Amino acid sequence: MEYRGLIQSGARTRLSLNGTKIALAMECSFGEEIPVEPIEPLDQFDVAEHVELAYRVNFSAQFVRVITQPLKDRDGIIIFPTLEQILRRGEMTGTIEDPTTGTILANVQRVKATRYNVRVGARAIVLTDVEFAAIRIRDESELG
Repeated sequence: MEYRGLIQSGARTRLSLNGTKIALAMECSFGEEIPVEPIEPLDQFDVAEHVELAYRVNFSAQFVRVITQPLKDRDGIIIFPTLEQILRRGEMTGTIEDPTTGTILANVQRVKATRYNVRVGARAIVLTDVEFAAIRIRDESELG
């Protein structure tokens, strides 16, 4: 296969939440985990089998802090709920895509923000780190 022109870079990656591009997203991270537990019987030294226990997803992002665009209403999207909205908020879909080819690299499904942290430095851009809980990731091999 020819890879020329298909190498993904941050400069050609877009992050959207519920179909809305989140302006000034600096980075995002996502992944899947399948925890396994070894079966180690009494009468042998080696592991008899590894048993899958769960499927877990991680998703996080970092945004530039824009005045008048807090996480509680960023580009019209409520990324993090107000105290009063916690039980009424819905789930989102995070989309990571390559706008050059129009390829969706991953859909992170049933996303809810669980934590954020704002870093303010004396001579630095103010950044907001956000962690999310999610249910599933579908990559381009599953979305076709």
